[in-house]
Amino acid sequence: MEVNSSVVLQLMAALRECARHVQRGVSDQPLDEVDVGLLALAGTEKGRLKPSHAAAVLEVAFPSVTRHVRALQEKGLITIAPDADDGRSYAITLAPAGETALRSYRDNLVQRFTPAVAEWQAGELDTLATQLTRLAESLSSATTLRTPKAAMWWRDQ
Repeated sequence: MEVNSSVVLQLMAALRECARHVQRGVSDQPLDEVDVGLLALAGTEKGRLKPSHAAAVLEVAFPSVTRHVRALQEKGLITIAPDADDGRSYAITLAPAGETALRSYRDNLVQRFTPAVAEWQAGELDTLATQLTRLAESLSSATTLRTPKAAMWWRDQ
């Protein structure tokens, strides 16, 4: 299939504008993207999340994960326990306060962006979400830059 370059450029411009709005929407949140990614992964892994795995999935440096884990632990959003298989590591578990913080983060995003799509039909939103997810996956496979699945923090688990 031949791709129309003007359509691709229009799509990229629209995505850039959407990304700006998303960035503004998350910038005033108390948690950053790595925090949210760690909380989401900890919820999914149910006490089996290791910092090295989190660093790989979130595509951030291990020391960054360590700093975020420490901060989230101090806030009571996660707990850590020694790893029985590797005495040098630990397992990260989502604490009830972390579940609440993650839900609040997602709820705030929904509240912020719902007015922009309030007039859309449900089917239109479903189609857009499906197509954008397809595009993100296609971009990930077509380039060396991957979109970490855990960075999809807006998705309900």
